[in-house]
Amino acid sequence: NTLKLSSNGVVNVIINGKQMDAGRFLYNLNDHRKDQIVRDLESKLDEFFKWYSNFQNKEPISRVSLLSADFICEEGCSIGLNTRFSIIDILIPRKTVIEKLEELSEKHHLRIELEKED
Repeated sequence: NTLKLSSNGVVNVIINGKQMDAGRFLYNLNDHRKDQIVRDLESKLDEFFKWYSNFQNKEPISRVSLLSADFICEEGCSIGLNTRFSIIDILIPRKTVIEKLEELSEKHHLRIELEKED
């Protein structure tokens, strides 16, 4: 209940359990508008889709994780060094993420079959 996204940090983009070496982007809520953060995400997704489209045995895109370790606990609780939390619907709305995935899947001729959430 007391976790809060830091005003700046790093978001890791992991798709189908795969992450490119450069599969992350920086955000700064003090300097960037939301549309700039969405453009940064779209750029990273585009890079990933371009890379992934060259694979021989491509599976449909089924899992997309946008994770950050840059959260703070307002109650002073400790957060493990390797603990990451989703920024979907916190930093970027789920609807926006899905729209970008659909646009880029058409561009790179990839199928999207997102798993249902629990």
